[in-house]
Order: sequence, then C-alpha cells, then structure tokens
Amino acid sequence: MKRAHLTILGLLAGFIPAATAHVGNLDQNGGHYYGNSYHCHMTGCEYPDTFSRIGSERMVSNRRAREKFFNTDDWNFELDFDGDCQSTRQEVLILTSRTPVRYTNPRNCVVRTGEWVDEYTGETHEVAMRLDVDHIIPLMYAHTHGGDRWPPGKKLQFANDPLNIVMVERREARRKRDRGPSRFLPREEFQCEYVQLWDAIAEKYELYIENRDRNAMDDILEGCSE
Repeated sequence: MKRAHLTILGLLAGFIPAATAHVGNLDQNGGHYYGNSYHCHMTGCEYPDTFSRIGSERMVSNRRAREKFFNTDDWNFELDFDGDCQSTRQEVLILTSRTPVRYTNPRNCVVRTGEWVDEYTGETHEVAMRLDVDHIIPLMYAHTHGGDRWPPGKKLQFANDPLNIVMVERREARRKRDRGPSRFLPREEFQCEYVQLWDAIAEKYELYIENRDRNAMDDILEGCSE
C-alpha cells in the first residue's frame, strides 16, 4: 500500500499503557469504562451490555444504543507515547509531509507548515491547521461494532495505529464522521486503497463490518487490480 511507510509508527504500540484505570470525562450516559467493568456516576446512568453480551456481532440490531457509552478519553489520539513532545497527530504530519515541515516553536512539538495531499479529495494543503486526523475505520464505528468490549490498551492502540490514520481537510472529515463505506467514500482514485485498508484494519482487530458496508466494499474491490 502507498502508506506502508507509516509502519515506522508501529513503535507507538510499545508505549501504549495497559492500565485499566480511567481518569477523565464521563460519557453521555454519565459513566465510564474501568477495565472489564463500567462505573456509573450520575442519576439515570444505565449499564451497557458490553461485558454480558453473548454471540456474534451479526446478531446486534440496535448499535445506536451503544453510542452514549462512547468516551473520547478511551480512544485518545493526542497523546505523546514516546516522550518527544509530539502527539500521534504531529508524528503523522511529519511522516506524511512531502516537504520538510516547519514548527510553531523551537522545541519542534507542533507542526505549522509542510505539504500534504488529502487522499479523500486529492487536494494539497500547506498549513497543518487545515487538516484533521481521520480514522479510516471511525472510532465510533469501532466502538459500536465490538470495540466497546476491548481492554483500554487495545482501544488506544486502535486510535493511534498509523494504518488507521490519514490526514484530511477538516470539512471532509466532518462530512465522513462515523460513516462506513456504504455511506461515505473518498474520491474514486483512492477508493480501492480505502476499502483495502478497511479490510486490513478490521481483520487486524477482529472488528465486525456490517453487511451493507461489506457489500459496498466488495463492489469496489471487484474492480480493483492487485
């Protein structure tokens, strides 16, 4: 794949903590995951079926019921795992720029300018602030398709996995949101690689892809060359 050079960031996985504690914000439900359990902190808080579900993800019909248990703290991708003051976002910006990057400060913590191709639109950008981190398989999609059962370390690994990260123009990232391939596809020139990445990431994390998205992916893959 064209983005194979990003595998250098695989070292990040070695810095992802396996801690089960949770410190931070509550989810929309008024609670948070804590290792292999869930803690409620507000009146009216409900307990998810995360750890009590039995059977295949294929049998789940109401995935939206899981959305209120999603907590961005569990899937944080703005952490500095290797202690060099650069978050995952900054690391990806540095590695994907087609020209040497410039920084906002002498410590080289935050990228200011470079040259990036938004693979979703094909447009080129030179100012880092115009770009957002987008996850090929959205974090919310992962959460509602089995990722809510994952231990804390696996959620962080997924959120910071370079295979699952691409820098795109902010409006395009907002347009995609948590949509699967049946509801969002990038420009035609990137569609084959896009669905191949969906396949590879889903297999790596044993993540369920619902039928309508699988069908959309298969339709595209039929026309892709090896």
